[in-house]
Amino acid sequence: MFGLSPDSKHVLDAISKSQAIIEFDLKGNVLAANENFCGALGYSLTEIVGKHHSMFCDPAYAATAEYREFWARLGRGEYDAGAYKRLAKGAREIWIQASYNPVFKHGRPYKVVKFAADITDVKKKSVEDAGKLDAISRSQAAIEFTPTGEILTANENFCSAMGYSLTEITGKHHGMFCDPAYTRTDEYANFWRRLALGEFISNEFVRYGKGGKEIWIQAAYNPIKDANGKVYKVVKFATDVTQRMSAISQLGEALRHLSEGDLTKTVDSPFVPSMEQLRHDFNATVIKLAATVKTIGESVHAIAAGSREIGSAADSFSKRTEQQASSIEETAAALEQITTTVNDSSHRADEAGKLVAKTKQGAEQSGLVVRNAVSAMDQIEQSSREITNIIGVIDDIAFQTNLLALNAGVEAARAGEAGKGFAVVAQEVRELAQRSASAAKEIKSLITTSSELVRNGVNLVGETGKALETIVAQVGDINVNVAAIVEGSKEQATGLKEINQAVNSMDQATQKNAAMVEESTAASHKLAGEAEALRGLLAQFHLAEAHSPRTVQKHPASPARHLIARVAKAHGAALPAAGSWEEF
Repeated sequence: MFGLSPDSKHVLDAISKSQAIIEFDLKGNVLAANENFCGALGYSLTEIVGKHHSMFCDPAYAATAEYREFWARLGRGEYDAGAYKRLAKGAREIWIQASYNPVFKHGRPYKVVKFAADITDVKKKSVEDAGKLDAISRSQAAIEFTPTGEILTANENFCSAMGYSLTEITGKHHGMFCDPAYTRTDEYANFWRRLALGEFISNEFVRYGKGGKEIWIQAAYNPIKDANGKVYKVVKFATDVTQRMSAISQLGEALRHLSEGDLTKTVDSPFVPSMEQLRHDFNATVIKLAATVKTIGESVHAIAAGSREIGSAADSFSKRTEQQASSIEETAAALEQITTTVNDSSHRADEAGKLVAKTKQGAEQSGLVVRNAVSAMDQIEQSSREITNIIGVIDDIAFQTNLLALNAGVEAARAGEAGKGFAVVAQEVRELAQRSASAAKEIKSLITTSSELVRNGVNLVGETGKALETIVAQVGDINVNVAAIVEGSKEQATGLKEINQAVNSMDQATQKNAAMVEESTAASHKLAGEAEALRGLLAQFHLAEAHSPRTVQKHPASPARHLIARVAKAHGAALPAAGSWEEF
């Protein structure tokens, strides 16, 4: 490519592998370029050969006299090198570290060879770092020192904060900003030894500006190392925090007073805007705390008085609770006896109900027997009438037999001797017929009397049946009433059982209440002691004005007290008067 000897060509090939190389004529037209250059710029060789160098430059720069002078110098054989901004394909911006080298033949330049390296990333980082440092320098005070503390330079922010000009501090030692007593200490000497060893130090420091003005700074000392890792300077970035430290000092003093119980101290000097709200909040807190302590003091006084009243009332209530527990216990025992009696009565009423039921059943069975007896007597009466009819027939037969016997006797008398035997028989038959007739009359008379008696018996049995029916109905009514009595006795027994359980529950509750009253009494006495202890603690606070004890207000009467009074009045003052509850 360069028309050199074989050895020189090998050297150029080695350079071409590591660098971007391009050749121009003296007017700036591209003659040749290697792959590194084409790759870096994004073009192929055919796209750039014959084109002017300005295709790689900003059009505005290519139109300047500076650019024309650039090529005029190269045309005269002058060398040029540096970092250049160029435009790759698609107007992509790149930075190159390049040297433009005129090539001579027979003592006259005839072309220019450029060797370049892409430094775009390095350049961008350098620009970014420079921008960051510039931004820091604009917002913070910056100063540079040697590793031993001599001042190299400082920005305007630092000089303004300390009240010096740059010429007044350049070459001076860092100790000019410190308390002279501090600069003679081992701590200060060790401070610079640590920085010289490369140790980063950041903290809040008190420094002194021109005229001995005290200044507080938030600073970072940054050791800067060279390529060999040796610290060659120290860069310090600082922010003036004097106002913030003054605010912290005032706030600390106010907090010290607060820790000692002094609630009269507030912070009246304005703080920096970022901390002004803190000052207002602190003052408001102190004012509210003072008001709270004052109110607590008044409340403690009221609590102490109230706790004493509660203790006295609890003692009285404890005695009444014990009396009530005793009364309820006696009531429970009496109810237990009543419950036993009612249970026994219920059992007896139940047995009476069963007996009445059996009686009703017996009466119903007797009624059935009577009805059966009435039916049987009706049948007897019917049989008596039938027997009477039969006896009438027998009486008729006896009459006919007597008549036939009479006729036979007459015929036997007519027959004479021949009829004597027959006459005797006829006489006997007649006598037998007469006796039969007489017996039939007697039987008829007896049957008639028996029928009359049976009718009377039927009537009596009927009346007995009616009476038994009435008895059955009345026994049924008695059974209903007895059943109602039994049911009532059971309900009464159940009710008494529930009442007994309720009274037992009341007894247990009263026992618990008695225990709780004892605990309440102990708690009220403890509360009184705690109130006194709290008053002692509150006495440690100092308030702007002496507070007077707050008057203890009497609470309005409870509706329960009115109810108790009404019940007491209704029962003839059986309950304590309302006045005895006032202590509660």
